[in-house]
Amino acid sequence: VAVGLLFVNGSQSFFQSYLTAFILPAGMALGSLALLMIQNVSGGYWGYVIRRPAEAAARTLPFVALMFAPLLLGLTDVYAFHSKEHAHNTPEAHLNLHSDHRLWPWSDPNLEIEEHEKLILDEKKGYLNDTFFIVRSAIGFGLWILMGLGLNALARKEDTQGWSPELKQSMHYIAAPGILIHSLIILFLSTDWSMSLQPVWYSTMYPVIFGFGQILSAMALNTAVFIYLRQGGEDLSNDVNKKIMRDLGSYLLGFTIFWTYISFSQYLLIWSANLKEEVPYYIARSRGGWEFLTLALGLGHFLIPFLILLLREVSRKADILWKVAVYILVVRFLDIYWQIRPAFDPGHWEIGMETVQDLAALAGLTGIWLGLFFREVSRFGLYPENDPRKDTLPVHTVSDDVVIPDAAH
Repeated sequence: VAVGLLFVNGSQSFFQSYLTAFILPAGMALGSLALLMIQNVSGGYWGYVIRRPAEAAARTLPFVALMFAPLLLGLTDVYAFHSKEHAHNTPEAHLNLHSDHRLWPWSDPNLEIEEHEKLILDEKKGYLNDTFFIVRSAIGFGLWILMGLGLNALARKEDTQGWSPELKQSMHYIAAPGILIHSLIILFLSTDWSMSLQPVWYSTMYPVIFGFGQILSAMALNTAVFIYLRQGGEDLSNDVNKKIMRDLGSYLLGFTIFWTYISFSQYLLIWSANLKEEVPYYIARSRGGWEFLTLALGLGHFLIPFLILLLREVSRKADILWKVAVYILVVRFLDIYWQIRPAFDPGHWEIGMETVQDLAALAGLTGIWLGLFFREVSRFGLYPENDPRKDTLPVHTVSDDVVIPDAAH
């Protein structure tokens, strides 16, 4: 449907929809890789129960790299194929640079911009150029794939040869520096893929928001998958599974709060500084219809999941927790949409055929990725049989997990 609408909406709209849709499945794969590395160095029973799906998500990274490849056409004249004329003289046009010939405006050698914006872009040309952009993406995906496949290779060795301290140390050799490497890649590629859509604007907080949003997406995915794969085969109401789900629910709550903290921190710093290079980012998202999505994110991405997950019983009931996890994935896309789409339509948002194309691209890319993900999940058992955490139990010291004899009351 998205490809078909290319001939209705133009190639520019197609590439914009494709980029917006790509970020969510890529984020679930990359966030799962981050969680896989974190649980390798930190331990904890929560890591044991999500280890298999996290490994499966990491194995999809070569496909995620292939999904990204069509976006490189946005650096070429293909972007202008069957293009529609864009209005450059609207009252909101000054809120961001726009190119009719390239997906990322800094890539357009004939971009029409004002003198002070040209000075800023000239200073950034050493970083924002086509060759370096492609090199950074190739190196980033190469390192991600190596780390993901490396941890999976060690997991297969554990399955066949059993656990050993040496094997665990080998996992640490990948996971510990891998967390730092992953953070650095996110620093560069979040700037490339998303922040550079508004090349005059900048924020040192943005890579943190972008990368942590991926981890939140991955935790929501793994929480939903944990419940989905065990329904009908396990008693999710027993004490062990209730403790596991409470751990996963607690992570969702904590990650939701932290996302709110870093998102509001970015807004507060930009609002207080009030610099003309920075404020257009929020002005573009606070008028022309975007203000309603901004308000919906404040309520839907923070307040609603926060109030629901504060209730302890929510995290202990499978039929509620998986719905909350799926809901968080939905609002994660709304957040991605809010970050990317206003760069192309600053201060102006209307629901129309381009919105249909956005949703079609999301359904297509996410659906294909989920199909590959579940195929990878089905290749191995739900639990790593030789993981030493198999013979342990989640340990809590909260009072409602302690059985108090009647005589003690």
